[in-house]
Amino acid sequence: MGMLWSASFRHLLRHPLQLLLALLGLALGVATIVAVDVATGSAARAFELSLAAVQGPATHELDGGPAGIDEALYVHLARTLHQVRANPVVEGFVTVGEESLQLLGVDPLAAAGFAAAGTTSAGAEPALEDNLGPWLASPGAAVLAAPTAAALHLGIGSSFSVDVGGHALSGHLLGVLAGNAAGMQSLMLADIGTAQQWFGLSGRLTRIDLRVPGSAAAAAELAQLSRELPAGVTLAVAARHARAGLNMTEAFNSNLRALGLLALLVGLFLVYGTMSFTIVVRRRSLGILRALGATRSQLLGIIALEAAGMATAGGLLGLVAGYTLGRELVRLVSRTINDLYYVVAVNSVTLPRAEPLLALGAALAVALLAAAAPALEAVHSAPQLTLRSSVLEGRARRAVWGLLALSVVLALACVVIVLSTQRSVFAGFAALVCAMLSVAAASPAMLYGCARRLARSPLSASPPVHLALDGIAGSLSRTGVAVAALAMAVTAMIGISIMVDSFRESLRDWLSLTLQADIYVGAPGPGFARPERRLEPAVVADLLRVPGIAGYSASRRALVDSNQGPVVLDAMDVTPAMRAGVELTAARTDVWRDFQDGAVLLAQPLAYRLNLGVGSTLQLMTGQGPRALRVAGVFREYGNDRGSVRISRSVYRRLWQDDSIGALALSVAPGADVSTVVQRLYAAAGARQALQIDTPAQVRAISLIIFDRTFIITAVLSWLAAGVAALGLVSALLAWQLGRTHELALLRVLGLTRAGAALMIQAQTLFMGAAALLAGLPAGVLTAVLLVRVINRRAFGWEIELHLHPGQISSAIALALTAALLAGVYPAWRMAHAPLYQDLREE
Repeated sequence: MGMLWSASFRHLLRHPLQLLLALLGLALGVATIVAVDVATGSAARAFELSLAAVQGPATHELDGGPAGIDEALYVHLARTLHQVRANPVVEGFVTVGEESLQLLGVDPLAAAGFAAAGTTSAGAEPALEDNLGPWLASPGAAVLAAPTAAALHLGIGSSFSVDVGGHALSGHLLGVLAGNAAGMQSLMLADIGTAQQWFGLSGRLTRIDLRVPGSAAAAAELAQLSRELPAGVTLAVAARHARAGLNMTEAFNSNLRALGLLALLVGLFLVYGTMSFTIVVRRRSLGILRALGATRSQLLGIIALEAAGMATAGGLLGLVAGYTLGRELVRLVSRTINDLYYVVAVNSVTLPRAEPLLALGAALAVALLAAAAPALEAVHSAPQLTLRSSVLEGRARRAVWGLLALSVVLALACVVIVLSTQRSVFAGFAALVCAMLSVAAASPAMLYGCARRLARSPLSASPPVHLALDGIAGSLSRTGVAVAALAMAVTAMIGISIMVDSFRESLRDWLSLTLQADIYVGAPGPGFARPERRLEPAVVADLLRVPGIAGYSASRRALVDSNQGPVVLDAMDVTPAMRAGVELTAARTDVWRDFQDGAVLLAQPLAYRLNLGVGSTLQLMTGQGPRALRVAGVFREYGNDRGSVRISRSVYRRLWQDDSIGALALSVAPGADVSTVVQRLYAAAGARQALQIDTPAQVRAISLIIFDRTFIITAVLSWLAAGVAALGLVSALLAWQLGRTHELALLRVLGLTRAGAALMIQAQTLFMGAAALLAGLPAGVLTAVLLVRVINRRAFGWEIELHLHPGQISSAIALALTAALLAGVYPAWRMAHAPLYQDLREE
């Protein structure tokens, strides 16, 4: 047995480059998955900590919608509740310098009695109790976490400017929370009166937190409270917002993980090629060992342990690389989440506890699965046959046709999965995997067929060309796997490129249709659908009197409760421009009359997610209680992957008692200069409120910048998968060419020049790169159809138009041909410079 281990160890040492490439490929696949989990897990953990800090010990909460809750309700609850504890809260988003923070307005006296040990309020108590007098008597006093204060260069007593919806307000730092203050880095604590003043909520609360003990008396008191609540106030468990926030990013995170798994899947082919090569080059020694008495189980054990060793080394390397890459991806992921979903500050990188075991397990499974087929092939052959490469290649050629049949089966499975499932995202990804594996399974047969056909055509009249093509067709055990891996990566790159470009073009077309006004005015600030982002009524009146303004449409965006969870509500004036900017995909014949009377329009993503259509009803919690509103139409939308509900602003004002305006769409009079009107608008607002004023061209540019930032992550992950495949091609073809040195040396002796040998090697590798392209191009288009029409539809509810142009395949062409050229550089150089007698004596 010692001899077997010695032979195995010596073989690995004699092929360090091949071993290194295999380890790098495996590590890169594992690193991609780890990096995605680190990035998404860190963002989710930061959001959970922030929510825990905001909610404290609350078990339930009372919510009043966009208009908030009359603070008199809290006074009533404080006097009448005995088992249930109540805590008033005012919250919103502010900007200090370049930092977006969530302001939490609390009553320190109420919070002290409400808090439990270890919660946010308890963590804030030292800062509040020591400064209770200044806290209550000094307007603008605030408390920050120590790291946040340091990042803003603020010390205790320092003054700072707070921006709330375009209003510059003065504050000063009363104290800091010592330590890391988990979850507090993105929070600012202030007295509830200060928060009401800053947000313009005099006499109103954002919510009332409730802490309900686990007693029967407390449950009975809560039930009684729910029956006596005023209209428009809802009771919900405190974890509702946490679930809603995390659910918003579920589809986004699933797509990232799918790309990570794609890299590992491509890595499977790389490890298979490596293990196959290590067995092929040892076929003679394995045959001798079998002839000398080594059992099949002993050889299988050696090969399995080699694979396990490679998996452990590659997995550990991938774990370290993935954590490092994840630290960089955190920035991209958190920026995308802030752009599209919610404000979160990711100040630490979290590696999930189970991630090391999962990474090593994935690497081990991939390595053992990849090593199984070549190992079984080697140890189950008769010893005298194991010595012959012709036996292995003969079996490889026969296996090609079996793989072609498997490719057809996988393609049919893909079609069946798509047609038999309607809404399952998992089934969509399963169909995508079947399609990718179908491409990989068909690639060796296509390579063999092309090589054989060209070898018999007039194009191969030259003996070196004929020999090059015959060499490719006669070495399928190694060339087939390399081309399969590259074809799969090319397919993925083309599919993702077409999907991203199609989405971008659809977004551009949608923006061109939607942006019907000449100027858009809004209140700046972080967060999505935030009530504090509103225009001052006096400012609005002055803006509408600016010379050159011919018409306007006002809107208000809010987050409201429905019978199917929180939804984004867009209240809009019904104007001709507003109607022209809505592309209805399904509607009643009298849709606009119904809309004016109180019906709603649903965005495609929301209609798909809630499974609602024209004629159905959606129950919304209004300021007057729950109302069932009829759906009059469904419209196309790409600005929000969760979708929104559109309602007439007149109906919104009546049902929610909210006259606030969040944005204005202004039409400029004919002949008026838009840039001049914009300057007049800024002048009209003056110092009263900073405004965000954009033209349609600026809105499009900003939207596309956010889009490109979002899909940077997709591009990074797809290039990682492509890198694994390119590494696999270089590794496999390099090993194949180095294994043919004796054959090439004989050709040199028979008259083939050095330049001819180098040209033949490069022609072979380029041919295989072209073969991978030939397989990947049509498969990439079909993959794009799956991504656009199936996976994105099921994950987000969008209907995206497919856009095709030549630039979408340029990266894939560059990848395949560059990898093929690199694979032949060293063998060509070696053949031109190595002494022939060494290669002739190699066997």
